[in-house]
Amino acid sequence: MNININVNINVNFDSVEEFKKFCKVLYLEREYPNHLGNVDWLIISDLSEEQLQKRFSETLSKYIPYILLSNEQGEPILESIRNNHKHEMRSKRTTEPFNYDDELLPLFHSELLSFVDPLEEKEKLIERAREEHALDELIIKVQKTLSLMKPIQRDRLIKNVVRGLSSRKIAKEEGVNYSTVDKSIKAAKKNFRSIYEQL
Repeated sequence: MNININVNINVNFDSVEEFKKFCKVLYLEREYPNHLGNVDWLIISDLSEEQLQKRFSETLSKYIPYILLSNEQGEPILESIRNNHKHEMRSKRTTEPFNYDDELLPLFHSELLSFVDPLEEKEKLIERAREEHALDELIIKVQKTLSLMKPIQRDRLIKNVVRGLSSRKIAKEEGVNYSTVDKSIKAAKKNFRSIYEQL
């Protein structure tokens, strides 16, 4: 008597060891301390994104958001990290441990280093990003204000404020009367303030 039984078994390949066989993972903030982007992880694998999602969805979810690179694309990055590590180790081996050089002291006496709170550092980076964002918004507002001004006033204001030219030099450059340019610049500054405050 022959019995044929078809059994569908869903095998979950989602294990960390299996994931490590196919992927190399880099934490960007550790490798690049001044990293400010939204992506924290770099995954290097020859599997496609679809294959990774299919086989390692649970493990992969821990690394979202991430950048996926092929082994060929990621090799120069890994090589650079290996070289930096080799250089650091060689430097530790060949430097005099009892040297009193202030720059080398932390290399051999890590207990003397002051603790740097990563949250405090992150807050500083966030604050710097906010300042840069505010500056970008200010620049956009100034550009918009200038675009709404009369072209002659805008040009004379830029020559006066940005290039630092006097009313007399602008008048000579344009071949017009000094008082005309002076009045135009005063009106342009007043007009600029008015438009800027309305935005």
